[in-house]
Amino acid sequence: MYVKEMLHQLSVAVNSSIQMLEQTPDELLEWKPDEVRRTIREMFVHLATLCKADYYIMSGYSQKEMEEYYLQANPVSKQEIKEYMTDSFTFFSDKALSFTESQLSEKQASYWGTVYTRYEWLLEILSHFYHHRGQIHAFLTVNGCSLDVKLFE
Repeated sequence: MYVKEMLHQLSVAVNSSIQMLEQTPDELLEWKPDEVRRTIREMFVHLATLCKADYYIMSGYSQKEMEEYYLQANPVSKQEIKEYMTDSFTFFSDKALSFTESQLSEKQASYWGTVYTRYEWLLEILSHFYHHRGQIHAFLTVNGCSLDVKLFE
């Protein structure tokens, strides 16, 4: 039950992120807040890959395996980003819904050493997605983009 409810909240974030991407003017996609930060396009790409990437991290992928994943997971156009975000969420949902109660309580370590139960990883993924969605929303708003997007139900 808790996994389904968490996935519902994640689907709200995914759908609203897709709406934000659709409303983002093309000229703002290459804007970034400073020289060391990602562009808005790169942030949307990060969101698009996040569900699948974070699942791999919580499953014990090595740093090298994650670097390889990120190299091949590189949607460019708005349409590709939207499709990747949807596919990544679907992949993650299918995996998360297959966990048993016992598996949700098992501890899993990331390649950098953070250890959470699988359920904690699910919550971290939800928080991670909402965090970056909020950043994008703030950056677009600061740049005068008027978004007609419902961020919460």
